[in-house]
Amino acid sequence: MAELTGKVIYAGEVGYADARLNFNTRFAASPLAIVFCQSVQDVVNAVNWAQMSGVPVRVRGGRHSYEAFSVADDALIIDLNDMEQIRFDRTTGQVTIQAGAELVPIYETLAAEGVTIPGGSCATVGITGLTLGGGYGLLARWKGLTCDSLQSVEMVTAVGKLIVASATQNSDLFWALRGGGGGNFGIVTALKFQTHAIDKVTVYQLKWDASEIERVIQQWQAFAPESDDRHTSILKLTPGSSVYVVGQFVGTEAELRNVLAPLFSIAPKESSFETLPYLGAIYAFAGLKPDYPKRLAHWHGSQTKFKNASDYVARPLDAKGIATIVQFLRQAPSQNVVLQFDSYGGAIAKIPSGATAFFHRQVKWNIQYQAYWTKTQEQAAHINWVQNFRSAMQPYVTGGCYVNYCDRSIKNWQTAYYGSNWQRLKQVKQQYDPGNFFSFEQSISAYPGDRGLA
Repeated sequence: MAELTGKVIYAGEVGYADARLNFNTRFAASPLAIVFCQSVQDVVNAVNWAQMSGVPVRVRGGRHSYEAFSVADDALIIDLNDMEQIRFDRTTGQVTIQAGAELVPIYETLAAEGVTIPGGSCATVGITGLTLGGGYGLLARWKGLTCDSLQSVEMVTAVGKLIVASATQNSDLFWALRGGGGGNFGIVTALKFQTHAIDKVTVYQLKWDASEIERVIQQWQAFAPESDDRHTSILKLTPGSSVYVVGQFVGTEAELRNVLAPLFSIAPKESSFETLPYLGAIYAFAGLKPDYPKRLAHWHGSQTKFKNASDYVARPLDAKGIATIVQFLRQAPSQNVVLQFDSYGGAIAKIPSGATAFFHRQVKWNIQYQAYWTKTQEQAAHINWVQNFRSAMQPYVTGGCYVNYCDRSIKNWQTAYYGSNWQRLKQVKQQYDPGNFFSFEQSISAYPGDRGLA
């Protein structure tokens, strides 16, 4: 019989309490065991052991699944975080990254070569989950989603076979792995990307009094999705006394000030600009630079229990839509909530919606509804706020959601995440995992009866 290899921690053993937790500590599953794979062979052995033992599996990388879909009670957690090698080929400009690597070490390795890949801004997110769901970040309008730079993938299948997916090998699988979401088709063990030369960027923060919220929303939504492709902008709305726009521009401060002229038509109360090496911008947005403006970095800090949800917007919000936002911010259960707009367009929109599994190419921006808390008694109010807010916004959005901001409460998640790509994704699933070995609460099913209407 196959045996588990690598570093294996069973329930009750030293280290289990920490090993079972994910980034969102609202969830605390009790898996049978966690195997921290050190090699591809460890992954193969784990798959074969689980198949022979009849034990369900979950696949985990950076532990950042918003709904903790990468862990489950009584399951074997196949964790890839110890597989983190990064190899850059100066001849081709391509980088091969093991599946467990987190973003900041990747950016640091590539910065030494004067290159990068477009990715997210949270330091500890894993490269694989990010890429498989699409991968949005502050270079997305310039160079596309993370998956748009992907060249090939190594993956262990449900029968323990290592295969390669690329434009010329298993091309249907390669299509699905660019936006089809993590944990669906197999266990990715390595990814190869084309890198992009980058030097300095300019980051900025603009601040207005909350009394300007309606005007800032109107101006931002007309401007941000259509601005220079080198510019990605984020609007942050809170129940507090200020409205913020932060962003990044691949160019100089002088160029950026011209780009931002429409926003300056509403004079900000404060503004700050800094031109710095790209790695410095990574540190700033990841909250790794203590002297940088707090609002630039990720919101939650030590608030480790959270509920997030998302929507896509294809046309500017009207007065009623904006009034709905103002109303819900005023009714917030605490100060630890954020409504965030992430600008799309640019390079994202230059790829057809069916060219990869990532469907939401033609939207203007993404809305993130975010709520954070520490005490259990605060949980219901914060979750209800997110869900009620999202429900109230449905007349103004597309009905689509970003799979990397997964949400258990979505009824029609199949079409919300994947749009018209859903049926093709099911076909790929049927080909590569017909037994539905890789499954979780919102996984793509191999069963024909699942029509995406659940």
